[in-house]
Amino acid sequence: GVRHRDVSPSKLMVYQTSDSRYIGVLNDFDFSSTRDSPSGQERTGTAPFMVLHLLTEEAIQGEMRHVYQHDAESFIWVLAWACLHYEDG
Repeated sequence: GVRHRDVSPSKLMVYQTSDSRYIGVLNDFDFSSTRDSPSGQERTGTAPFMVLHLLTEEAIQGEMRHVYQHDAESFIWVLAWACLHYEDG
């Protein structure tokens, strides 16, 4: 699978189709990696939406591997930000 490693509101797009469905798209894969690529020990991401584990001293020193669960947690931070940031849709 692909790990995006920099999920943030500016990397997400949502559009409405002609049959009134909403489609979400994650874009900008500049810092992404795959399971077969190097582990990506460098710290990447948009700080307010980064996973808490990647902000620890251990991660800053490159001792923590980025896994797909980190992208999932970043989505949660983006969702919380969007719910608090926008009123009336």
